[in-house]
Amino acid sequence: MNIYRIHQKKYKFFKICLTNVSRISVLVMFLLIIPSKIWAQYSYNIYSYASLAEKVYLQLDGKVYTAGNIIWFKCIVVYANNHVPSPISKVLYVELINPDETINQKKLIKLENGIGEGFFNLDNDLHQGHYLIRAYTQWNKNFSTDFIFKEYIQVFSTNVKEKMPITNITLIKNHPNDNYLEASFNPLEIDSLHKANLDIFITLKNKIDTLNIKKGKDKKYSISYPVSTNDQFVTLQIQTENKQRYSKTIVLNDEFVDLQFFPESGELVHGLQSRIGFKAIDANGQGKIIQGDIVDEQDSIIIQFKSNVLGMGSFILEKVDSTKNYFARIISKSANNLLILFPLPKVVIAGNKLAVERQGNNIIVKARSNYLENDSISVQFSFRGMSFYEKKVCLVDGAIDFTLSGDQLPEGIISFSMLDNKSQIVAERLYFNERLENRINIKLSSDKNYYSKRELTNLSIKTTDSKGTPIKTNLSLLVINKQQLGKIQDIRKNILSWFLLESELKGEIENPGFYFNNDSNRCEDLDALMLTQGWRKYNYSKPFNELRFKPESSLTVSGQVNGILSSKKGKKAELVMLTFGKSKNAYSLVTDSLGNFTFILDDEFGQKMNALIQTSKKSGKKMNYSVSLDKKESPPIVFNHIKSIAKLDSTVMVLNEKNAERKKIDEAFPLDSGNILIKEVEVKAYNLTPNRKLVMKEFGEPDVIIDGKSILEKEQKWSYGLYSVLMFNFPNQVRIFDAGGGFLYANVVGSQASLVIIDGIPAKLWEYQNIPFIPPGEVSSFEIIKCAINFNSLYYEVTGHNPDPPFICGSIIAIYTYSGKGIYGAYAPTGLIKTTVPVFSEPREFYSPKYVNSQYDNWNKPDLRALIDWKPVILTDDMGNAQASFYNAYNTGKMTVIVEAISENGNIGYQELDYEIEGKEKEFIIIK
Repeated sequence: MNIYRIHQKKYKFFKICLTNVSRISVLVMFLLIIPSKIWAQYSYNIYSYASLAEKVYLQLDGKVYTAGNIIWFKCIVVYANNHVPSPISKVLYVELINPDETINQKKLIKLENGIGEGFFNLDNDLHQGHYLIRAYTQWNKNFSTDFIFKEYIQVFSTNVKEKMPITNITLIKNHPNDNYLEASFNPLEIDSLHKANLDIFITLKNKIDTLNIKKGKDKKYSISYPVSTNDQFVTLQIQTENKQRYSKTIVLNDEFVDLQFFPESGELVHGLQSRIGFKAIDANGQGKIIQGDIVDEQDSIIIQFKSNVLGMGSFILEKVDSTKNYFARIISKSANNLLILFPLPKVVIAGNKLAVERQGNNIIVKARSNYLENDSISVQFSFRGMSFYEKKVCLVDGAIDFTLSGDQLPEGIISFSMLDNKSQIVAERLYFNERLENRINIKLSSDKNYYSKRELTNLSIKTTDSKGTPIKTNLSLLVINKQQLGKIQDIRKNILSWFLLESELKGEIENPGFYFNNDSNRCEDLDALMLTQGWRKYNYSKPFNELRFKPESSLTVSGQVNGILSSKKGKKAELVMLTFGKSKNAYSLVTDSLGNFTFILDDEFGQKMNALIQTSKKSGKKMNYSVSLDKKESPPIVFNHIKSIAKLDSTVMVLNEKNAERKKIDEAFPLDSGNILIKEVEVKAYNLTPNRKLVMKEFGEPDVIIDGKSILEKEQKWSYGLYSVLMFNFPNQVRIFDAGGGFLYANVVGSQASLVIIDGIPAKLWEYQNIPFIPPGEVSSFEIIKCAINFNSLYYEVTGHNPDPPFICGSIIAIYTYSGKGIYGAYAPTGLIKTTVPVFSEPREFYSPKYVNSQYDNWNKPDLRALIDWKPVILTDDMGNAQASFYNAYNTGKMTVIVEAISENGNIGYQELDYEIEGKEKEFIIIK
């Protein structure tokens, strides 16, 4: 067990006790930053290993996209317990997941003090549907899926015919309790090579049934599957013999209404007052507005209840009776005003209650028991896995109340617990403590209230605390067309809803932005959510567990060398790795005595880069060791297919039409391409030899000659072959490129193409992959013939077809070996492993047109942008000030500016500003 104690001015840093962590050889420090003035009166300890997690938040530029669009996002990674940006992880994995539960794209985002940015390019042929975006660090994987960021988006297609592999879906009602679901399947829609039986996965009430079906007499795949009248959804998924998948979720009952009840602290207890939360769900799994009566078994009305717009609410029953049954009674609007009864949970004879309510600035905690009348109990409350208050008291006639100051407690979800005299938890309650003064105060202002079309908007931003003291923050700026995107923005997740609410609870919260609307007080709605989401869905309820994954401070390649252990203990191997990214790098290390190794790589950007690993003894002798590389597997994919059945509202439909219109305009105004200039190189003298005569006669005299001895002199201990020496020592003569899959290609500087001749024998296409590994000691001479004569004829001989158009300057690389027998006369390399390494996604700047001195073509291009501007990272200065500017589009109406902020101390903030675009168009100076 490792124990760390850290101190910092104005903050207390307390002991962190970590279990013995396998495979972690680095110190992991989590700073529990808690203002001492708040916690001085409390004692506490960490009870859940989840308090050591990292939270990940992605701010997306939208929720609805069209194929061919770009998804922009900002990444924020913080410590789970205090929301301070985390410096521990430097690598964030962001994935775009298809509706068939396969990964469409995977990005590695570089984090600097917990902040990063990225994008996804959506393919033009992407199929319509709901897609999942998720993000996580390697360290996150220690905590199951609790702290993986997830966001569903809708993608619409404008030119791709939708696949229909599941058709003819019919519900056959033979009997009230004996229904059958029929469906037909055409796997060729997603897999043209499928011929065998078809795998069908049927999901009902989170239980999966697997079928393997044959073609019927009609040469079609079909099923008739029994379902219950109580089943709300069914998900059908097919999987072809080539592992292609497709899913479809169907509503079995359009009139379905599910009303669920959640007694405060878990139970209805005889003789005790009980608050009961409730939630109504419609056929699409969305909250449904509902109202009705609570009645007893005699049909006597006890109290009326009514939900909020998300189908949730609560009511109080005074002294419930275990001898009675209670029901919620509602009127069905679709069944001739039929009365429907939903039973409440049974009342237990003996039990405990823990009630929490707010009165002004105070939080009242009420502990009740109908059997521990004058016993001692403990009351405990905790925050993000840290238990910071526990006090033993005695019940008086089964009751005791506590009054806490809400202003002295942190903002977020607090868990309250009641423990008996054996320290067993007998009642629990989650409560959301809202403290607006703890958030960053963002003052957002524009230089005007009204603008013309395409006019420049200048913004001023100032960030302070509740006392007006400036705060240095990291901001993001999102500017959208309010008419098209405003309604979606109001209900989607934001920095407040995610860090304070969604990241604390399992499952998905419907319309998370609803709870943090600047114009409304949502205390009652938040409390209804705490009651209905349930204590079992709290992310901090797990005890300590093994932490297998270590945080990533850089790009790495790790693994194990096998076969180096012998009777002599402590034997190690030496590894050299060459990487072929935008820059070429060489790394070397010695394994530990068990053969384990980890290469720490320099930052590299792109998608993937190829790498070669050479194994040897410590003496430098090349060895054919077996190397196993660690695979960084993605977490299991959990996809909520119910998302796909929700009906499109008018806002989304209009936005999709606008996106399609904008896409046509963008395609009509393509961007110009640039050109790359190639530098010339110097020419060296030619030395005639017998073998060279044949090559000279056919292709001309060499322009550059590199003697084999000079190549051998430059060979390093880590060199794996001829190309590795050329790459680092003769870059002005020949460039070594990664042609994909670990295949290296040499091209003469200044040439359109280069072909290789070895000992006068033209290399065949399949031999090119072996040329890089010719041992330098086998090379007597390396020569270059620039703009060789008869190059096009050699090209035809090697490739089997003529170049079109013919090369003007094709060069020949002539390699001469001491054996004189061509490539097969050289010794084969030993101990060489090829691999590919994922690298950081290249940042991309958001394009926004500038209408000052606008070019004529840009002026004529219709500008119908709904996303006006996106700046993922803006830093305020020491006085909390920042400036931003952008040009508006051609649309009129209201625009909304959205700013999300986080400080280095974990404070967060959110602010919106509206301004208007008038119908007139600003005049510009146009330079032709």
